[in-house]
Amino acid sequence: MPHTTDKRIRKEVGRLLYLPENATLQVTGNRPALDPTDRGQLAFQALLFECLMSNREHPHPLEQPRKSAMASISGYLNSIFHQPGHLEIHTNTACRVASRLLPFHHEDHGVCGIPGLRLITFTCRRVSLVHLPTQGRLDFVDSHRWQGADIARMVFRQETSWHQRDGRSPLWHQPRLTDQEAAHHEYWAYTSSTPLRSALLMRSMPLWYHFDLTPAWITGHPTRPDRLTWDSHSDTDHSQVVDLLTRSEIRIPGARFHPKTPCSGTLELGTGSGQLISTS
Repeated sequence: MPHTTDKRIRKEVGRLLYLPENATLQVTGNRPALDPTDRGQLAFQALLFECLMSNREHPHPLEQPRKSAMASISGYLNSIFHQPGHLEIHTNTACRVASRLLPFHHEDHGVCGIPGLRLITFTCRRVSLVHLPTQGRLDFVDSHRWQGADIARMVFRQETSWHQRDGRSPLWHQPRLTDQEAAHHEYWAYTSSTPLRSALLMRSMPLWYHFDLTPAWITGHPTRPDRLTWDSHSDTDHSQVVDLLTRSEIRIPGARFHPKTPCSGTLELGTGSGQLISTS
């Protein structure tokens, strides 16, 4: 019976993605639709994926020097799922996570964080952001509801105070994209791998939590393809990751995997691809 299948699939999707019980997912046929279709939202999510899929050994170029501001965000997250018009991420510290993604001009490094990311508003439980170049939307939903707007405002001000060090005006107060931010346009440009990177973002939670991995996305160049690599220190077999992405109830629709070795291979989606590599 279709409704029985729907309920079973929904339960398994919720388990794999750590979804809250009241999460509402869009449905295509009898399956939850986990991925957006808007081109701008896809481009923003692909950039966000690269920023979050980083670590100390492979920091993202937009990471703060000598810090792991973006690389450590995964430890604060509870779930990631798409809602009509925006990406929703549940976390224990919405203001703190937002402060690490909002752009900041480092005197020695240039722009850190996500260029063009701007605050729309914050409430007692939610921080809403927009990425100006792509118009991608992101809401952080806190597990804790602050008791009143004044407390929420105080918490947000505390978590973002370092953006105003030495009396400077936060970069994310600018109403338009600055020249320094626009210089990084290649990071949100739509490419053949954009849908794949966005799809991997939507399935990141089990990589971090269920498999206990610390993957990093390494952008390729003409002689080397893009790579998603992780240390195989955990008990997770490479094939388990492949099964999750291509065969499970949260599989990436249309994704194909071509193994090369027991610990590597190429994941394809449309004309985009990336190598999956577990290292010892």
